[in-house]
Amino acid sequence: MKNRLAGASFVLALLAAGFLLMWPVYSGFNGVQRTRGTLLQVNGPYILIPVLLPVLTALIALLLRKQVVRFVAAILMALFVVLGGFTIGLFYLPAGILMLLASCVDQSSQFRDLR
Repeated sequence: MKNRLAGASFVLALLAAGFLLMWPVYSGFNGVQRTRGTLLQVNGPYILIPVLLPVLTALIALLLRKQVVRFVAAILMALFVVLGGFTIGLFYLPAGILMLLASCVDQSSQFRDLR
């Protein structure tokens, strides 16, 4: 169950990053026509660092499979959501919630899943 939740968290973080990098989130007007741009077009390649940080955090938690790593990942993702809440942070809120659930699931759930 924990692996499924951590995997779902990773997938949601990856989807959020893909959406943010490919969807035109900026719009403007150049005097003649309306213009649009993605985060990557407007901000350049350095935007990959903050966009992919939650994805890498979720991936590390998924690969290491330790309870404490998942708890730290949930805290880091929550901090990212709060600090980046006015920009891109809220896109990662579902992934952060699932990582928090993955860190809180106890060992007894493994025995319930085997039945």
